[in-house]
Amino acid sequence: MKLSEKLKNSIASHAKLPAIFVDNQYITYKQLASYANNINTSEINEAEQVGILSYRDTHYYSAVLACALDSRTFIPLGVKLPIARLASIIKQGNLKYVLYSKKYLSISQALIKALPDRVFVCLDDIVNKSIVSTKSLQARSLSNIAYVLFTSGSTGSPKGVPISIANLKSYLDTMCESLPLSNTDKVSQVFDPTFDLSMHDIFVTWLQGACLYVVPETAIFAPGKFIKQHGLTVWFSVPSTASIMAKLGMLKNDAYPSLRVSQFCGEPLPRTLALQWQKAAPNSKVINLYGPTEATIACSRYVFDCNDDSDSSYIPLGKALKNMSFDLDAQGELLISGPQVFSGYLNDNIKTQQCLIKTNNITHYRSGDLVNRDAQGVFHYISRVDDQVKIQGYRVELSEVNTLAQNFLSNPLVQAIATPIQQPQSLTLFICNPADKEVEQMLINYLKQQLPSYMVPKKIIWIDSMPLNSNGKIDKSALHTMMEK
Repeated sequence: MKLSEKLKNSIASHAKLPAIFVDNQYITYKQLASYANNINTSEINEAEQVGILSYRDTHYYSAVLACALDSRTFIPLGVKLPIARLASIIKQGNLKYVLYSKKYLSISQALIKALPDRVFVCLDDIVNKSIVSTKSLQARSLSNIAYVLFTSGSTGSPKGVPISIANLKSYLDTMCESLPLSNTDKVSQVFDPTFDLSMHDIFVTWLQGACLYVVPETAIFAPGKFIKQHGLTVWFSVPSTASIMAKLGMLKNDAYPSLRVSQFCGEPLPRTLALQWQKAAPNSKVINLYGPTEATIACSRYVFDCNDDSDSSYIPLGKALKNMSFDLDAQGELLISGPQVFSGYLNDNIKTQQCLIKTNNITHYRSGDLVNRDAQGVFHYISRVDDQVKIQGYRVELSEVNTLAQNFLSNPLVQAIATPIQQPQSLTLFICNPADKEVEQMLINYLKQQLPSYMVPKKIIWIDSMPLNSNGKIDKSALHTMMEK
């Protein structure tokens, strides 16, 4: 059965039940489907793909459902991203139509100025039907791409990752089987729309008739009260969120008895943190998920056992989901294959050829993660083969920051590093040149115009000479050592 048909069946079966709790109100499946229908019968009917400029509100979720029901590609446009980056994404995604919430009118106006040939449509007007399209509805070809997400790229601009409907359906079929929900389950939603883990929350919940509880922005990093107040039963976040909760004293023993499943993904999960969470949510399974965006959300899982006497500092990646396969190359890089693996980057054959390889007629995605496999066939993360890091779960290519800074300064001796080294929280930029505070401020202002906030260096260090290793490359280990002094 098609994904759109499964969604329609779930909506029909759970019409009177709440689909989402957002902004202190419940929206039923019937209401949400009505909003989605209004969007699909508006002037965007002819569009094969649309951008969604909205953020975790009723309009955003209505637009996502509209696209999923109508086999229309959507691209979440991060409302926290700089205008230049949003414009780049709209152009790369070849978006003719952008749906926006009225609260982000100023962003849409800036984008209209930058891209006058695009059509911007206000979701407030469509969803509530205060404006009815006068255009005649036209038939269009159905898209086979569910969504496109843009991640950090190595050349100074974001790269598009198209996930097909078949990729997404394969993931959801497997995940709904391993994470069965009932219509009484209350599922957390903390992720930014541009983060693929948000897709898990949305579709795993709606396909099974549960309710998605959108954690308010004011409680994103301190959600303990929200979890208890609403009796959430399923939690999903990056480990950094749990780490912040621990520092704020929110992981006291038996703090969250209502939770029955707690999932973490996006970063390595420290064993000590998993144990703290398990004690705070004693009735919950604690599950570590792993997967790059290119392999559709997650492709392995590991259920934490607090009685495990392993001396490893981090929870294993686990084993591949039953529909996926893992292998290792000679260097120990994880190769991922299966129906969740995407078919290539948007408009970038060179990057696609670099990351997708064929052996014995099977396509493998080169994950860039160095791992090992133990005697039980469980995979454990070691490190990266490149300079990619994760900050708050977001993928960051240090070379993207380097490229922008090097070009701005006309100086090749620039290097970003992520600190602290075990679980990065921010970037530090080293520049080989005499210190210049005026140039430093100009550089920071420029980077803020080009990059999301988590990629803008929090600290700049000017140095007299750039340390090099035996291969003549910048020695990032030496830079980390400088930070520790």
